[in-house]
Amino acid sequence: MKKINCFMATLLFSVAFAQFPILEIGNEKKHPVILQEAKIDTKILGNLATTTATYTFYNPSNRILEGKLTFPLPEGVSVSGYALDINGKLRNAVPVPKERAKEVFESIERRNVDPGIIEKVEGNNFRTRIYPIPQNGSRTIQITYHQELKNFASDYQYFLSFANATTIPKFNLKVWISETAAIPKILENPDGSFSFQKQGNQWIAEISKNDFRPNESLKITIPKNQNSSNVVLQKASGDKYYFAANVGLDFPVKEKPKSQKIAIIWDNSFSGSKRNRDKELQFLNAYFNDNKEVSVSFSLLNNTFEKAEEYSISQGNWADLKNKILNLKYDGGTDFGALKEINGVEECLLFSDGISNFGDFIMKFKKPVNSISSTPTSDFNLLTLLANQSGGNFINLNELDTSAAFKAYKKLPIRFLGFKENQNMQELFPNIGLVISEPVNIFGITTGNVGKLTAVFSVGNEKFESPVDFSKAQLLENWQISQFWAQRKINELELNSTQNRQEIKNISEQFGVVSKNTSLIVLDDIDDYIRYKITPPQELLAQYQKVIANSENKVLEKRKILLSKAFDKTKELKTWWNTEFKPLEKKKYPKVANQSVAEPQANAVMSEVVNSGRVDMSMEIYSDKAIKKSQDSNGKITLIDIESTEEYMQDFQNLQSADVIYQKYLENRSKHEKQVSYYFDVSKLLFKKGDKVLSLKVLSTLAELDLENEELYKTIYYLLKQRGYYDKELWVTQKILEWRPFDAQSHRDYALALVDNKKPQEALNVYKSLLYQEFTDEISTRDNGIEEILIMEINNILKQNKNIDGSKIDDRLKADLPVDIRVVINWNKDNTDIDLWVTDPKGEDCSYSHKSTAIGGRLSNDFTQGFGPEQFLLKKAVKGKYKIKTNFFGERQNMISGPTTIMAEVYLYYSDGRQERKIAVFQSQKENKKESDSKILIGEFEF
Repeated sequence: MKKINCFMATLLFSVAFAQFPILEIGNEKKHPVILQEAKIDTKILGNLATTTATYTFYNPSNRILEGKLTFPLPEGVSVSGYALDINGKLRNAVPVPKERAKEVFESIERRNVDPGIIEKVEGNNFRTRIYPIPQNGSRTIQITYHQELKNFASDYQYFLSFANATTIPKFNLKVWISETAAIPKILENPDGSFSFQKQGNQWIAEISKNDFRPNESLKITIPKNQNSSNVVLQKASGDKYYFAANVGLDFPVKEKPKSQKIAIIWDNSFSGSKRNRDKELQFLNAYFNDNKEVSVSFSLLNNTFEKAEEYSISQGNWADLKNKILNLKYDGGTDFGALKEINGVEECLLFSDGISNFGDFIMKFKKPVNSISSTPTSDFNLLTLLANQSGGNFINLNELDTSAAFKAYKKLPIRFLGFKENQNMQELFPNIGLVISEPVNIFGITTGNVGKLTAVFSVGNEKFESPVDFSKAQLLENWQISQFWAQRKINELELNSTQNRQEIKNISEQFGVVSKNTSLIVLDDIDDYIRYKITPPQELLAQYQKVIANSENKVLEKRKILLSKAFDKTKELKTWWNTEFKPLEKKKYPKVANQSVAEPQANAVMSEVVNSGRVDMSMEIYSDKAIKKSQDSNGKITLIDIESTEEYMQDFQNLQSADVIYQKYLENRSKHEKQVSYYFDVSKLLFKKGDKVLSLKVLSTLAELDLENEELYKTIYYLLKQRGYYDKELWVTQKILEWRPFDAQSHRDYALALVDNKKPQEALNVYKSLLYQEFTDEISTRDNGIEEILIMEINNILKQNKNIDGSKIDDRLKADLPVDIRVVINWNKDNTDIDLWVTDPKGEDCSYSHKSTAIGGRLSNDFTQGFGPEQFLLKKAVKGKYKIKTNFFGERQNMISGPTTIMAEVYLYYSDGRQERKIAVFQSQKENKKESDSKILIGEFEF
């Protein structure tokens, strides 16, 4: 019997720091989940603040939902605590390597129990995944983060925005401020009654409301206490202490000389439309008011780099340039790898969020780059790295007004050179030599009482000193100075995250701070912690250690490798290949229940498909170059191009030129902004019109719709492969492998991209490592049978590349298996069931329920839960017509990544020297609607 996956919808939350949580559920007009309760607690000491936000979400629907909440945090801030309710009680998360946390989460999720993870994705953005949110039930999450408040002349400032907040049934807000004599001032008040009262040495303010909608955000200024210590300590091990020292920089600001020729690089990718353009224009206005005579080389960055125009600014008049910026169109992904040095300029202003989702940043600028951020979702580390490496300044418009931002731009960078008396100081952050903001917090580890020290800084060629009195340091018990220190260390290590990967992982796991390499996870019960070898939180630790100590009761995770099954599969394939098949006369085979057939002819138009009553597929076909194609090939591949039936395509029907189609796409985009098929279909249309540049730009925009979304990237990968953009195919598959190394498909896709890029030796090495890769029992079961596909591809590499070193491939995996027909289908979603059907000229179907045919057709294992793939092989084709069909059986409802995308790789004479490939990429158009009786003809062979 065919297995039907249980229905599950994916709930998408999106929230920005400085914004209250907003719940988005695909394209539905009403949110099926509501924010039932919000509780926010903030503790402030000097300019250090710790905020804990607790949210309860209620699901009034009759569906089980998976929750996904993505939110940015300010520059330098990470998540340092996470908890999820288990059996009505909040359970703290524990640190786990990022890819491992995702693997465990998805393995457990299949059992419909209660895991939760929080991970760092691109930029300084964080994502929590919760499953399940029960029907007519609720789930509670708690997130903790530490931040350093901005210093002003006489006070610190704390800001918490309630922008976009709706009415909340239960709302509680409480702020504690310690060690300040003067009463804090509230500049913005959520309901007018929020006020501070003195309790001992603390100022406390609290409101608790029902059915509350904040009138304003919360903004507090905290007067500096001149008599209190500027150094705080937390006990570490032995005689060591973690410290935080707030150091004032009491020396004159040095301004850099004005430039006469500058470059402006303006990121006009799709995400650029989300930046705060008003703030950016205000900054430029301040610049040209100060620098009235300057030449500007203006360039654009999206998935390409375009040097647009030259401007000569006279008497501060930049109207033409401003008009150019105001009329820019924002589209495409972001490829920092496309950046080029701009000659003849003295410095550069880069306006971008710093998130490069279509290529890696590879160049080093020879002239200073001032990177400017105006959106809270930015990659602050990359923008800071760009500025530091080149001698420029990083300007954060999210936290600075125009005046302060322009002052930060004009000054010469200040660098921290360490302490004069450094014998008892370890692990100082900022690192010695790095550019710092002023005033500065210095974190580190010290031993004993080090007395009065002197911090040294440099501006240009001059050095300056500031005293730091450790003799008056305050020892704290309830403040996690160690996590502040770890957060700062991770931030600086992440400036070179690839090189520092292992050290970031070690620090993150030791201190429980989320990083690019480490996530926090909550599991349902003690057995899961034991099975996956994850040390549980404190409340479960004694039970965990007791079970571990008792070896009889020890529950171990099952890890499997593919190698032993691959040996068996190779034998099986050899036996099949050496079998002589003698086809009988045409026979009729009974139809399988619930698997009806709809077969439009090869030249079918879309209306015939619609009338079939099955799932409609939209696809595109472009032939790859034949590999060593022989003149005596007598086979032919015909793939069917089925037009999209989406309503928006009617707007493009009578448009002929690619430019006009593109303008209509931009005009209508706001109505379909998060509809994946819109970009898919328009990109296809532009490619058919012959405009590869615009087609690729629209396709790359898919990367901007979500952060680290493998389903979107797989759709991009399929189309890149089909259209021959092999360099970008390699980059995209490498990113997917980085995010999901626990999927066999990620390794296989990367290996196939290496083959396309004429790197067969590297591809063979990937296949070899894949066969030795350990997989969880759940994933191994999900992908059972993938070895058959891998064996064919390994041996094809060996057959097609005679000079390759195959000595590291076990001889038991080697087999010469040329076939006349090979078809492989892949799809972009987990928990999805797509079936491959091939009907031979005798009328016999090869399908999941009938895997071998009289003429020797062979179908691989039926994948009902994962990403596929499924494969059809036929050693010797008989004369006649073969029909290739797919059956869309069911999918997980992940709305952000749109309908399921399928890639069919269709080969003639596979691995016999005449190999020819064509690729079809198509999508289901019945988005989020399951059709169990749906089969569609996608192509034919003719011999």
